[in-house]
Amino acid sequence: METERKLKLLQLFYAGVLADSTGNYERFGILNKVTEKKSCEQKIMAPGQLAQLDVNSAEELFDISSEIFGCIKWETERYPDYLIARGNKCLLCSIAKKMNTAQPCYIFCINPFSAMVSELESGLDLKVKETLWNGTQCEFEMRCRQIK
Repeated sequence: METERKLKLLQLFYAGVLADSTGNYERFGILNKVTEKKSCEQKIMAPGQLAQLDVNSAEELFDISSEIFGCIKWETERYPDYLIARGNKCLLCSIAKKMNTAQPCYIFCINPFSAMVSELESGLDLKVKETLWNGTQCEFEMRCRQIK
């Protein structure tokens, strides 16, 4: 079997496992607790994960995520004071909806991206503008934290 086909199959199975996990967490009433716990862990693990991936910018993070995980093809646009990331099809959302599970976006996408983006670029905050779970696209906006 060719390497590209193997990668696509692994990405499909990976998305299926994540959707199944979300469904199980929901059925056992622990989805919110697991999401909170994983969010804390993701903040701690972000520097090491970024180093392993050799990622140095938010754009690189979204690009490599598309390449490795294959759930969504991210397109990024950089502006002078913010960054936008958009995607129009998400394998994980599609599978989760077909399995009639809970929304997997925060536990497996939004929180990990938020943790890593914040670590990368001097405190960028990720704001969810829209997700494919309820909308027509995933759109994240990242801006520098406001000093209070």
